[in-house]
This record gives sequence, structure tokens and C-alpha cells, in this order.
Amino acid sequence: MPYAGTESEFSLPMAEESDTDERSSNTGHTPEGRPSMSAEIAAKENTQVRYSRLLVMFVLACSALGVGYLTFSFVTQEEEDDFKTQFANDAEEISSVTETNEGNVGTLLGILSLIISSWSSNAGTNFPNFTLPDFEQFASGTRTLTKSALLVYSPLVQHADRPGWEAYSVENQDWIDTSLAFSNKPNTTEQVSEYIYYREFGQRQQLVEKNLSEYAPIWQMSPPPEDVSVINYNLLNSPTYQRLVDFANTERKAALSEVLDARELFGTSLPENESGEPQSIMMLAVNEEPYNPQSRIVGHLVAVLPWSAFFDDILADSQSSSGGIFAVVEDSCGTAFTYSIDNGNATFLGMEDKHDRKYDYLKNDDQLSFLQYDTTTSEGVEESCTYHMHVYPSADYENNFTSKTPVYFTVGVLAVFTWVAAVFSFYDCLVQRRQEKVNTFATKSNAIVASLFPAQVREKLINEQREPKRRYKTNGNASMAAQSLTNDNELWNSQLEAGGHGGIDDDSPPIADLFPSATVAFMDIAGFTAWSSQREPSQVFILLETIYRNFDKIATKRKVFKVETIGDCYVAVCGLPEPNDDHAVVMARFARDCLEKMNEMARKLEATLGPDTANLAMRAGLHSGPVTAGVLRGDRARFQLFGDTVNTAARMESTGTKRKIQISQETAELIIAANHPNWVKPRQDIVVAKGKGEMQTYWLLPQRELTVSVATSTEEGSDDTEDLNAMMWMKSNKNNDAGETGDETTKSSTPELDDKVQRLVDYTSDILLQILKKIVAKRGPNAKAAPAMERRIVALEESIGKAGICLDEVEEIIELPNFDQAAYQTKDIEVSQEVVKQLVSFVKMVASMYQFNPFHNFEHASHVTQSTSKLLSRIVAMKHIDEVQKLHDHTYGITSDPLTQFAVVFSSLIHDVDHRGVPNFLLVKEEPALGSMYRRQAVAEQNSVDVAWNLLMDPSFTELRRTIYTNVSELRRFRVLVVNCLMATDIFDKELAALRKARWENAFFGEHKDDDSQISINRKATIVIEHIIQASDVAHTMQHWHVYSKWNERLYAEMFTAYCTGRSNKDPTQGWYEGELWFFDNYVIPLAHKLKECGVFGVSSDEYLNYALANRSEWEKKGKVIVASNFERFKKALDNRPQITKTFSMIDGDLAPLPNKHE
Repeated sequence: MPYAGTESEFSLPMAEESDTDERSSNTGHTPEGRPSMSAEIAAKENTQVRYSRLLVMFVLACSALGVGYLTFSFVTQEEEDDFKTQFANDAEEISSVTETNEGNVGTLLGILSLIISSWSSNAGTNFPNFTLPDFEQFASGTRTLTKSALLVYSPLVQHADRPGWEAYSVENQDWIDTSLAFSNKPNTTEQVSEYIYYREFGQRQQLVEKNLSEYAPIWQMSPPPEDVSVINYNLLNSPTYQRLVDFANTERKAALSEVLDARELFGTSLPENESGEPQSIMMLAVNEEPYNPQSRIVGHLVAVLPWSAFFDDILADSQSSSGGIFAVVEDSCGTAFTYSIDNGNATFLGMEDKHDRKYDYLKNDDQLSFLQYDTTTSEGVEESCTYHMHVYPSADYENNFTSKTPVYFTVGVLAVFTWVAAVFSFYDCLVQRRQEKVNTFATKSNAIVASLFPAQVREKLINEQREPKRRYKTNGNASMAAQSLTNDNELWNSQLEAGGHGGIDDDSPPIADLFPSATVAFMDIAGFTAWSSQREPSQVFILLETIYRNFDKIATKRKVFKVETIGDCYVAVCGLPEPNDDHAVVMARFARDCLEKMNEMARKLEATLGPDTANLAMRAGLHSGPVTAGVLRGDRARFQLFGDTVNTAARMESTGTKRKIQISQETAELIIAANHPNWVKPRQDIVVAKGKGEMQTYWLLPQRELTVSVATSTEEGSDDTEDLNAMMWMKSNKNNDAGETGDETTKSSTPELDDKVQRLVDYTSDILLQILKKIVAKRGPNAKAAPAMERRIVALEESIGKAGICLDEVEEIIELPNFDQAAYQTKDIEVSQEVVKQLVSFVKMVASMYQFNPFHNFEHASHVTQSTSKLLSRIVAMKHIDEVQKLHDHTYGITSDPLTQFAVVFSSLIHDVDHRGVPNFLLVKEEPALGSMYRRQAVAEQNSVDVAWNLLMDPSFTELRRTIYTNVSELRRFRVLVVNCLMATDIFDKELAALRKARWENAFFGEHKDDDSQISINRKATIVIEHIIQASDVAHTMQHWHVYSKWNERLYAEMFTAYCTGRSNKDPTQGWYEGELWFFDNYVIPLAHKLKECGVFGVSSDEYLNYALANRSEWEKKGKVIVASNFERFKKALDNRPQITKTFSMIDGDLAPLPNKHE
């Protein structure tokens, strides 16, 4: 790339220093490798801060644990105290209520006793011959209230009264039927015993032989007995009953027996004790006179009581007793049993002490004084059997007072400490982040300065400013490390600000040096400007960053100082800022390494960045001499180079040849003096450099011979011209050998391709693969056609193209799918390796089916594919539309349908498959059968559709097809899109062109201009799709002048070859100049205007239009000279060939314009 400059000096800013200096700045090391003062202070301060931070966090953690433990212990003890206090209250209540319940039972029995006495007195009946009328009515209520299992009235019968009693009992047993009737039970037919009896060995025995003073026969019972045999059983026959009678008669109060089996006394009349809970007998005397407890005792009321009767309804309203309190009753006679009292319900647990032993320390002991009786043994020894009740809490009871409150309080305390720690950490993080930002900013500033200034210059700048501006502070909390970096940064900023207010003293000396011997290199990318006109901005930067990153690595390795990258030009110097006696040799090695790396990377990047990337090449120039370098302080001050050496190096590059390194005589002499005479070769022609005059220059030979031959011409397209000459020669031979019908490509195997075509295949395959992934992402990776749908797809595939020609399938309106959010969702979708393999194989097969034409070849198809992809990428990623729904509407649905995008790119790939190298009107003459089959319209285009479609339908591409479409609707849309796109490329069929023009006017300027209906949107989408393929097909006319010149030359070569080989009767030279102007005015520029008018292509429409206008203007100026040059060059290339049948002549003067450039 030429540099503008004066004759005496050349200056440019320095972008960045070598990687070595960058690393020194970023790591805080001096160029000698030792840590800087700032780094040492920062390391020391960071260590102290880190230990202080750990100490604070440790103290906070210990404090949190200690306070948390104390809180937990205190709250837990509070709950423990509440538990003990409440239990003591509940135990006291249990004792009190138990005694009250016993008194209530005695009272109820006393009331019934009073009823018996009063009734007898009122009736004037003498005891014992008395029966209480309606006994069951009175007794059942008493039995229910006392919770007795059985209630019995037993009169005391004296021995003298026994016969009368026995007769009385038999005569008055009707009370039994009365009681049974009251209880809704059937009457009994049995008779009571006629005598008072006792049991011996299980048999009823009459007491006739017994000489007893009194008897206690069972008489009235509640519930009434169903087995009346129990009547007249003498209860005094039981020693236990006898002891109770003695106690009741003596004490004149209720007496309670020990725990016993009452069925031994009352037989089956007593309901069975299914729960097994303990039972005792409570007895109360019946006095002869009512209200006179000292009157004669005439009988006893006996109640069989379960012990639950004393514990029921205790703590019924106390929520604290939930879970149970254990009441253990023990008597002095060795019996113990346990009840659980839970919210007023007493549950028998067993005939032993069942309490939880861990609560022994809470034992509440109470002697039940009312529950005792005096006994007299058969030996006449008086004993006392007393009851004691022990009350204990249960674990469930304690749980009522145990909560998560201690945990909550502890967690709360820990949370407070955690919050404090978090606030401290947050604050520390903010401080640390600020500190890191300061350090990072200072480090980056140092790194930036390191990239702008060599180490020696940086030291000078710092030393100049450090002394008057040194501001290290050691007091307070200031960090010396941060201040060191900050102060250095301020120094740099003061230098960078520069200017009149930049802090540079007006009387400070300039920072500049003269380096008497250095070598400067300029390296430019030949063909870059034309190449970049075909690419997206991102692709341009990918190329530059990739190449220059590799150059930077080589510079670091070779110890070359990188000065700047200006556009696509890379500038470097050796011999400064550090002097190097071998600077010319070092720079020569650097330039050769860069040349080889450029060739290598250009070939590799072609698979990513597309056609013509491999044609990019480096053009380098080197010159040695004195260089003035320093910092020109002011706005955006940088390290700069000045002097004639820099200017001459730029001239060496601009007058050189791509893929070669041109060096000046001074540099060559230094290399020869370093014992490398075989490195240089004098250039044959004398170079005339601007401002320098004639110069003898030299070529720096590469380490190994390059595989690409280099012409001596300085034109950008010299390599392409040689390829084009060879292509014309091969095309003339192929036409002769193949009978001018073209080669037939079989599908039996994947063809072998040369490296360049293979790179284009990889590039095109990748474009299709990326869109294919979008199709899969939108559809879903697991979406597959059902068996029934698969059969329909196969049937449709077999029928397509059988009923007519492709032209019949063209549709005015293609229906695109409605808006789908899934099309815009970013998903990491991978297609199967088999699909990728089939896709690459298909593209390779398509590439092999392209004929060896100068213009209509696979390289041109790749160029069209690239242009199509560029246009689609512009409409899919329009920056001024932030909502995908609006983007869908703005682009008429194209952006939300990956299948449409795939079909357009696919059409670009196949649009010239099997092209025979002649226009349709000549092809119809050469192959009448083919013309007839396609009705002499769009013959080449229809043939391309059929050839490519038949290839796609091959069984070897089944998985690929099932990835492109999975139902009949998608297949139909894909087919019609392909057909419409390829038919649109026949731009010279007047009938088809007229139809497209009418549709355009109707959609964008006619009655449907503002129509928002789906039909109107689809119409516009169809037209836009056709214009995408049309614009891409002639994209070279709307790109850089070099691109246009290249393909214009190739089209001319193709037409000229057809003429020379007798396929065409007309020399394309005649009218070519005017034909191109006509083509620009009547097709290219109007097409560019349409791209702008439809409004979906963004800045690409302006870019295409500007290039079209510029190329038209350039062609108007240079076109005639170019046509004449092409004629002479290609005439010479084809001259003296036996296949050539035409003679050549160049007609002077104005030529008649042709209707189109193909004719």
C-alpha cells in the first residue's frame, strides 16, 4: 500500500510494542525481568491486607459461634423451666382431681343409698325383705355417672331371717323383668336361686350346713342380669368382700378394695374387662334410717369401678398435657399399674410401672389417703394396704414445651453476624474492586503506553515527570501499591494529554533520538481492497486479525519492533529502539517468515472467508538507513518514525510485486556483507519511485521456492490472467474432444478436486450447513417424518419433474410460513455427521459437474453463493429493527424461514451446473433436442435445475433430504423456491423478464403497494427472493472495480473462446464496450435501485448502487482500452492452435452496441 509523504521525511504513529514489552508492563516487571517497585509494594500490601481480612473474618466467626451458643443455651433453659413449672402444676391438679373424683363416686353411691333407705321407710317395709321399685332407672344413672362397670345392692340377712329372705327373693324376682324391659332386653325365663348359696370347686352349694350369723346375698343389679343364677350368691363368702364390709361398717364411709378380678364375685353378670385395665370394688353401707348414718346398717351398695374413672376428664382443657402424663399407682401390697392422662382421656398402659425413666428427677409423689382400707388377716393380724400415686411427664408432653425457638434465635443471631460479615465482605469487595480497578486501569495504562512507546522512551517520560510529581503517602489507610500505580498512571496521562494544557513543561527537552542504522519494512496485502468489497465487515477483520496476529508472533520471535498497522499495511523496524548490528538480516528473516505465513493463512482462510481469499498475497518492501524516532508530544502522542529511510521503504513496497519482497540496494549490501549473497537477486528492470527517481532494487529470495509462479507485472490480476489463459486452452480442447456437448458427470463416486476447488467446496458447504442447523433448530432436533408422511414424500419426490418442465412450475406467489419465534432463538444444534458428510459430498459432486468454462464455472458459483449469503445476512441481522416480529414483517417473512434462506443459497450453488459455455440461443442450435425438451426457453437454467435435482434425489443423499424437509409442504416449498430462483437468472428471456417487471410494479408501486394481506406479503417476498439471486448472479458488477474487471474479462474470454472454436459466429469484441454500458444502464443500475426500493437490504443496497455507478463510470473511461487489450492477449493465447477456425481482426472506430453482453 503506497504511503503519502514528503521527499525528506515520513512519519507515522506507533501502535504497539512487541509482546515482550507488553508482558513486562502487564506483569509489573522491568525489562530486565526483576519486579518493579510498584509490584514489590503491591505484593507486600496485598499480603498484609489478605491476612487482616482473614483475621477479621476469624474473629467474626468465633464471635458468632460463641454468641450463638449462649443464645441457644439461654432460650433452651427458658423452655426447660417452663416445662418443669407447668408439669408441677399439672401433677398437682391430677392429685387433686383424682381425690375429687373418688369423692364424687362416694357421693353418688350415698345418694342411691339414701333413696333405698327413704323408699323403705316410706313404704313401711322392713329390711332385708325390700326391693327398690324401678331400680334400673335409679341405678343406671348412678352407674353412668360413676363410670361403674356394675352396681349391686346386697342386703344384710341375719341367720334368723334367712328362710324368710329366700322365700321373699323367689316371690319378688319380677324386678328382673322390669329392669330388662327398661334396658330394652328380653325377659328371662329362668328362676333365681331358692336359697342363699356359695361356690365350692366351681359348684353352687347351699349354705344350710353353714352356721353363719349373717349373709350378703346379691339382690338387685345394674345392668340387670341375663343369667339370674347370680342372685342370692353370698358375697361374704369372699374374704375381700368381708374386709370391705368390716371397714365400711366401722368407718361408716366408702371403702375401696385392692385391684381384683370382680368376675369371681359377680360371674358373667359383670361385663368382660376387654381392656384388661385394673378394677376395684367400692362399697358404701345402706342405713336403715335415712339421714341417720349411725342407724343400723341393713345392706351395701357395691360398685365395680375401673381405675380410669378416677383419671378421666383430668386436664381436659389443658393444651400443655397433650402428649400424655404418666400416672403410676402403687399400693403397699405390691401391685402397680400405669395410666397415661392426655387431654382428659385416661389410657391404661399396663400392670407395671411404664413411665420413662429419664424423667425420674421430676417424680411427683402423692399418697392417696382415701384409697385405703384396714384388713384383718385370718390370723387376726391387722394390716393397712395404702395407695401411692407417682406422676411423671412423657417425652411427648415435654415436646409441647420444646420448640425451634432456640434454633430460630440462634439462627437470628448468626444471621446478624453473617449480615455483618456480608456487609463487611461486600464493603471489602467494593474496596477491593475499586482497588483492582485502579490497579487494572493503571496496569492497562502502562500496557497501552508500553504498546505506544519503547521501554527506553517510557523510562525517559517517567524520569522527566516523576521527581516533581512524586506523591507517595505513607500515612493513614492509603495503599502504597495503589498510589505507586496511580502516580505512574498520572504520569502517563500527563504525557498523553500533552498539548498546551497537558502538563508538559514548555521548556522540557523533546524526547527524540537518531538511530543511525535501522531497517524499515512495509508489508501490504495485494488484492485486499477488491477482496474486502465482497465481504462483511466481520470477515474483513477476521482476515486482518488472523494474519497480523501471526505477524506479531513472528515479530516477537525475531525481536522485530512492530510500528503500526495502517489499513492493510503492516509496518515494522529493526535496529531501534534497541540498536542491532544485524538489523538487515533480522528484518529479512522476518519478512520471509511473514511471506510464507501469509501464503499459508490465505489458503486456510479460503474455506472460511470464501472465494479469492487464497489469491491474496503479501507485497513487501525493505530499506535500511538512519531513522529519527521519538515522541511528538501533543494530542494522542505516540512514538513515531521520521526520515527518508521510512519514505524509501514505503516506495519499495508500492513498486514491488505480490508474493515478493523488494529491497533497496542499501539493504541488499548489508545482507551481502553479512555473508548472505545468495539471499538477494537484482531486479531486471529499473524501478522509478516517486520522489526518488530511478532505483536499482533487489528481490529477497525466499527460503524455499514458492509454488506460485510470479509475473513481473505489478497488476493485481497477473496470476488470474495465467489461470484464465490455461482455462481457455483447456476449454477449447474439451469442446473438441467432447463433441462440443460438454462433459457428463456420473454420481457413482465422489470426485477428486484440486486444492482450490476443495477450499471453495468447504466454504460453500459451511454456508449451507449453518443454515441447515437453523432449519433443524426451528423444527426441533428430533422431528422426523411419520411412516405415512414418509411414503407421501417419496411419492412426491418421484413425481417431481415428470409431468412437465421446470418453467411450468414457476409460481407468481410463493407462500411462506407465518411468523415463528423459534426461528430467532439461538440454539446450539448439531446435525448428524452423516448429514454433514452427505452435504459435503453433494457440493463436491456439484462442483465436479461444472464445466471448465472461464466464467460459468464453480468458482463463479461460489462467488454468487457468497454474495447471496451476504445479502441474506444483511436482512437477517438488520440493526435498526430490535423486535423479531417487526423484522419478520419488514423482510416479508424471509428472516423467519431458514428453509427459504437455504433454498436461495442452494440455488446460487447450482444455478450454472452443467453450463455449456454459450448463451441459450447458441445452446438451442448446438443441442436441438435439449432446446426442444425445454421449449427453447431458459434452456441452460432448466437443465441446471434438472441435473442438480436429480443428483439431490440420489439415494446416497436421503439423510440430507430428510434434514432439509420433513413433510410434503416443505418439499413443495423448497422445490418451487429453487425453480423460481433459477428461472430468475435467465435475465435475457424477454417474456420472463416482462412478467417479473410487472410483478415488481404491481407489488411495490401498484395497487398492492400498501396491502398488508398475507397474499401481498408473499408476493413481495417472492419478488425479493428472485432479486436476491439476480443481484448475486451479477454481483461482480456491483463490487470493487478489480472484481468487476476480473469477471468481465472471464466472460469475454468465454465468449471469445466460443467464437474462436466455431461455436459462435460473432466476435464478442465487436460491441463489447457498448454492450457493457447498455448492461449497466438497463439492468445492473436499475436492479441496484430495486434493492434499495424494496427496503430490506439495509446498507447493502447503497453499497451495491455506489459500486455499480462507480464501475460504470470507470468502464466508460477505460473500457475501450481494456477490450483492445483483452483481444490482443487472448488472440495470442489461442493463436496457432489447430482447433481455432476463426481469423481475428480488430475493428477500429465505434462499434455497434449489442443487445446484451452475452451475444
